[in-house]
Amino acid sequence: MNSMILSDLERTDLVTFYEAQRHRLNAELKHVESFLRKLHGQNTDSETGVLLTLKGKKAKKRGPKSVWGKFILEELKLHDTPLRYSDLIQLAMEKHGKEASDMSKVRASILNSAFRLRAIQGKITTVGEEGKKDKFIVLRQWVSDDGGIRENDLKWLAANHDFYPKTVDTSGLPQPRYAEDID
Repeated sequence: MNSMILSDLERTDLVTFYEAQRHRLNAELKHVESFLRKLHGQNTDSETGVLLTLKGKKAKKRGPKSVWGKFILEELKLHDTPLRYSDLIQLAMEKHGKEASDMSKVRASILNSAFRLRAIQGKITTVGEEGKKDKFIVLRQWVSDDGGIRENDLKWLAANHDFYPKTVDTSGLPQPRYAEDID
């Protein structure tokens, strides 16, 4: 086989040319993949189902993490029973040593964090009773695929609160949108 005899200058010129070609072709390929994903309406990662940005990268949550969201999850795990919003607010007031004047701020923080945990992260859900406004918060793991909550929770709610929850519509429960939310 004949080998090419190249000078050092020719060799560096060829390496530079082919490096530039590789870079250009990779950029074009990324553009084509991104455009095809947009045309197909796919804004989630096919492997994990995580939300993607316009550039096709995994989206990251912005801003500081809520201390109240962590508080809600810890209290549900600690008590191992469903809790009402009012129960969580009262626990937060006691544990964080807040005064009565801070009640509205704590209530707003708990409600906002619970909304994010329920609607965005999919870590909690609420169970209600037909014809009653009162709702209990439960961890997502406590709800079965058919929408029923754990048997011991049903008994506890009936015995302590005379509460008989209806089944949860599991088709409407959100999946985690960010990679950080996947447990």
